[in-house]
Amino acid sequence: MTFNGRIATSLVMLALFVGACFLALDLPKKAAFMPLLIGVPGALLCLWQVVIDLRRSPDIAEAPEDNTGEEGQSEAQAFLWLGLFAVALIGFGFIVGGPVIVFAFVRFSSGESWKSALFAATGTFALLYGMFILLLELTLFRGLILEAIL
Repeated sequence: MTFNGRIATSLVMLALFVGACFLALDLPKKAAFMPLLIGVPGALLCLWQVVIDLRRSPDIAEAPEDNTGEEGQSEAQAFLWLGLFAVALIGFGFIVGGPVIVFAFVRFSSGESWKSALFAATGTFALLYGMFILLLELTLFRGLILEAIL
């Protein structure tokens, strides 16, 4: 077993999810629902990733981290999309900005068809609206631009 950055990252994420779950246990039942809804599956997935990382044979050499060329371009694109996602959510809120940026990502970054992008955006809208507004009866952030307009 070789302790590397992958295992360290998985362990840190596992600690964060488990810590959030323990902190949520002190909250009232209704307030603890959302942290537990995210924390329990997150902790289980991180635990699974730790097991996978620990079972990985040490003879499998990982590629050296070189941020030049294609890999560096891929990382730059990931940060660009992350920034665009944040701008869309802050500007237009979850209900409008979420589906729009998912549509753009699926169509332009992933290179999927217009049909697939529309399906992903519609699914995102249905999930956000159905889960948070209809089922949980929560008010989602509407976005700074939409707040100014409406």
